[in-house]
Amino acid sequence: MYHAEDTVTGTYLFESGVHGIGNWCFSSFEQADTNKIVGSKGTITFPTFEHHPVVLTTAEGKEEWHFDPLEHVHQPLIETIVAELTGNDVQCPSTGPSGARTNWVMDEMVKNYYQ
Repeated sequence: MYHAEDTVTGTYLFESGVHGIGNWCFSSFEQADTNKIVGSKGTITFPTFEHHPVVLTTAEGKEEWHFDPLEHVHQPLIETIVAELTGNDVQCPSTGPSGARTNWVMDEMVKNYYQ
């Protein structure tokens, strides 16, 4: 629909040997926000942004955990960035190297799109 990626799919392998698959569609006809961890004894499902319970599903049934929604999730990080940049005695937990690592992962996910 536009120059940015509408759909991104990636597979990845953690150092532990666990495999992961991610699918992101930014132009879907419906909103879906689901993370699912699948194991040999069950699944754990939870959203990233929406306010829904964490659900554990096993052969014995389902368990749900409900949490109060968090306000301004990103605000504490932004406050430490501003404080460090303005010379206050605060060190931001996000560093140049951690930001570069995140940027590298994002670039790897879409590099074929731009080649």
